[in-house]
Amino acid sequence: MHVTSGPVLKRFSKVAFCLWLFALVQSVLAMLDIVTINQSSTERVLFGIVELLTMALLILNAVTIRNFIAKQNCANAYRFSKICLYSLLFCAAGDIVNRNFPQLFYQYDEVIKHSYLADSVLFFFPGYLMLVIGIAHLAIKSGLSKKWLVISTLLVTVVALVTYRDMHLLTTNSVFTFITASYSILVSILALSAIWLIMSCTQTKIPVRLWYVAVGLVLAMIADALIGKFWIFGAQGQGYFPLVSHINWIIYFGSQALIQQLPIALLQIKQHHNHVNAAPIISN
Repeated sequence: MHVTSGPVLKRFSKVAFCLWLFALVQSVLAMLDIVTINQSSTERVLFGIVELLTMALLILNAVTIRNFIAKQNCANAYRFSKICLYSLLFCAAGDIVNRNFPQLFYQYDEVIKHSYLADSVLFFFPGYLMLVIGIAHLAIKSGLSKKWLVISTLLVTVVALVTYRDMHLLTTNSVFTFITASYSILVSILALSAIWLIMSCTQTKIPVRLWYVAVGLVLAMIADALIGKFWIFGAQGQGYFPLVSHINWIIYFGSQALIQQLPIALLQIKQHHNHVNAAPIISN
């Protein structure tokens, strides 16, 4: 068994936090017009490339986490180190689509200008779905009933559909509607999985890092809710762009940085469990 110290584990969190700070500064500079971004300008393309390079560094951090966890003899942590990495890779592909380098608009109808956002769902959907499935499997293995998972999922699905209907424009293309509505349900269940995750670990000491992961899962939903409300359907389909894209990037990047800490949190739980079991029993 490999025993890891706190400083070794904290380095992964520090890297993720520093990358988020960089993403924050970049977006704030754009919101303050210190960095000018126009729809057809070279600056827009360069800005998008810098954002994607920042995400590439976060992916590199996820690869490092996976390689580290692989040496620690913790099956749950290793499985999630791969899930988090693959999920991030899918989402990064969606980020490329969202940069809209070819400047494609109104692809589905004449209502939604930023319709390329639905195309990116083809990548975000499997990326987030594998997280939901992984966490649900962990929760069931930890003793949560399948009935509870199904009931909570159905309740959240209803809430997601009601919320989606409130922001949806009736004249929107049906295919576009199906894609975005389905995705709204998924990200709502992703936020719900934060509860599943915490409940699956109540039988042991929950590390602070696991709470960070739960926050990250909720932030992922909030980031996409902003996209739906203000970037897709906002201003009668014109979208409040680019302001919403900058705000979304801050929240979204933070969510990814937090979620990738999940395998480390599971490793900490395993090490705490081993430490408790190995402690000597003192009898009178």
